[in-house]
Amino acid sequence: MPTATCPECEESVHVETDTEKGDTVSCEECGTELQVVGLDPVELDIVEDEDVDEDEEEY
Repeated sequence: MPTATCPECEESVHVETDTEKGDTVSCEECGTELQVVGLDPVELDIVEDEDVDEDEEEY
């Protein structure tokens, strides 16, 4: 099973062999949601929360 390093806590994160670029995984150590940004080698990046502009109202 391939592994990558969590950019938040630097622990190893196991990634399934059929994982594709763009998939999300969670770090078992710190719980951070991570997105697969590279496959050879496996690279992870922190998933950024999309902030909703508080001034805009949804109808």
